[in-house]
Amino acid sequence: MMVVFMAAALFLSFQTESKAASVTNKDVILVLDTSLSMIGYQGKNIMDDVKKSVYTYIDSLQDGDRVTFVTFDEDLKIYPQVVIDDQNDRDIVKKYISVTEAKGQWTYTLKMLQTVFGIADTLTKENQGQTKVNPRNVVIVIMTDGLDDPPPAKSKERFDLKKIAEQYSGNDWWIYLVNLAEMEKSKEISAAQQKLKAELSKISENTTFIDGQNPDKAINEDLQRDIEQKEWSQFKKILPFIILVLLLILIIALVIIKRASGVKVKGSLDYWNHDLLKPEVLNVSLTALSMKSIPVGRAVMTGVRIRDFESRNVLTLKAVREKGVIRIKVIPDEGLEFGFKNKDFDGYVNEGDIFSASNFSFRYNA
Repeated sequence: MMVVFMAAALFLSFQTESKAASVTNKDVILVLDTSLSMIGYQGKNIMDDVKKSVYTYIDSLQDGDRVTFVTFDEDLKIYPQVVIDDQNDRDIVKKYISVTEAKGQWTYTLKMLQTVFGIADTLTKENQGQTKVNPRNVVIVIMTDGLDDPPPAKSKERFDLKKIAEQYSGNDWWIYLVNLAEMEKSKEISAAQQKLKAELSKISENTTFIDGQNPDKAINEDLQRDIEQKEWSQFKKILPFIILVLLLILIIALVIIKRASGVKVKGSLDYWNHDLLKPEVLNVSLTALSMKSIPVGRAVMTGVRIRDFESRNVLTLKAVREKGVIRIKVIPDEGLEFGFKNKDFDGYVNEGDIFSASNFSFRYNA
């Protein structure tokens, strides 16, 4: 048993990063830009490629993860949260994504950030309320190709990026901005993205910008690799605790085994056929049998086999630990003619007790 536990500990400690199991499930917030630029307005049509890439990502999520899908242009749409338990749940999220169309005239990025961070904050508080140890990781994946370009009609609703950062600063959310624009072709986009990255980093140090010109590589290689590395880092932090728990389990198991190994029927048993005038008294060492429970009867598989035992029923002697003392219980099968000769039946046999079962009498010697 010790070998098994130590092997388990070593197996856990030498898991590779690529195969490391996540420490806990995730709350994933997937955010997709649905402005016209995603289908070719002032650029190329990347919407279908992005959708296919996200489908693959959905299939990679673990059972127990929760997904909230959000779309944004000049408005936002928040789809119902889906708890991933099976393929059907994954298909529900894919369905949400498949019916999404890029029709928005504007890209209201700051309003989206304010809303999405509000969702993340609610999830964080909910998770911390459920458990203080290893709460769910909140993963925010924002897929967009544009700048903050709010509709003029909503100028009074303008959001301030610095204020948003101050409101949610200090969180440890895993924020990924998958930049679908070709930044090198636009200094304006590049500068705006750098400013956005600086402010988002104030919200969480775990903010990562990913070049999304190849959406599948960005989402299913770069993003996945970064998440696995973060999960592996978390796992390594609790690995000493896991090993300690395994060692405690091992110690407890050894104590139980040791205690159980000492609970055995000891002593000897004299027995004779009391139906005979001059029966031969036989003796068997119960200690030598080294058993916790010893059946006595005529069957081949009994611990003490008595060929002339008339009843087909069995009498069992069983060692039990009670208040630190090992006692011998006597358990007759239902229908077995049984009784003590020197005392009333109390369920236990002690030194010198004489009892009868079927056509035999017995004397227990401790």
